[in-house]
Amino acid sequence: MGKVHSLFGMSGKIGDYVFYELNGQQIMRKKPAKKKGPKTQAQKEVLLQNTEFGRASTAGKTLRLALSEECNRLYDPYLYQRVSRLMLHIKSCDPAPVGLRTVSGGLATDAGQELFARFHFQKKQKDFPHLRDTHFEKGQLHCDLSLPTNHPFTLIELQINFEKGQFRRAEQLITDAKNNETLIVKKALRAKKGFVDFLMISGEGFLQGVVVVRDCED
Repeated sequence: MGKVHSLFGMSGKIGDYVFYELNGQQIMRKKPAKKKGPKTQAQKEVLLQNTEFGRASTAGKTLRLALSEECNRLYDPYLYQRVSRLMLHIKSCDPAPVGLRTVSGGLATDAGQELFARFHFQKKQKDFPHLRDTHFEKGQLHCDLSLPTNHPFTLIELQINFEKGQFRRAEQLITDAKNNETLIVKKALRAKKGFVDFLMISGEGFLQGVVVVRDCED
């Protein structure tokens, strides 16, 4: 590091040197030389991990965008962090080689589906209604519900293409569901290639969902 004595202030890069001001003095540094040669195995693994991390973060952002209204009503400034961690854990369930693992691949596994179903978007873990299991069959949604209260809730049928950052959704307000009974409602969204199907349950102070398995395609 060298100090520059000049009547004219200098900043930025000139040739192989960088000029900036520190504590009122002009400082000159030589730019670090770029490392040449092939990457080591450790560097390659870090690069692959960073690629997967970026995919998971983008997937979390897409999910929060698809549920932005519901997420905003939960008033949790750290929800984005918890959702990002969830996406990372789900991504790790994908059996593909490191560097090729995705959230969609993780959600296709039983372990990934279980992680998503157990995740509660709300911070306070009260005895809220939640979905235990859901599947599509002959144009209908079959929903296994736990309903500790009789308050009305909204079912959100959600489809997300995490690779393209696209989503579709449809809502149904439910007012007459009964605890421990299978709720059967007509589905609103047809199957779409590349999209993962979810069903979310939303109400005052809670949001939870499951990955939906199609028993038979339309």
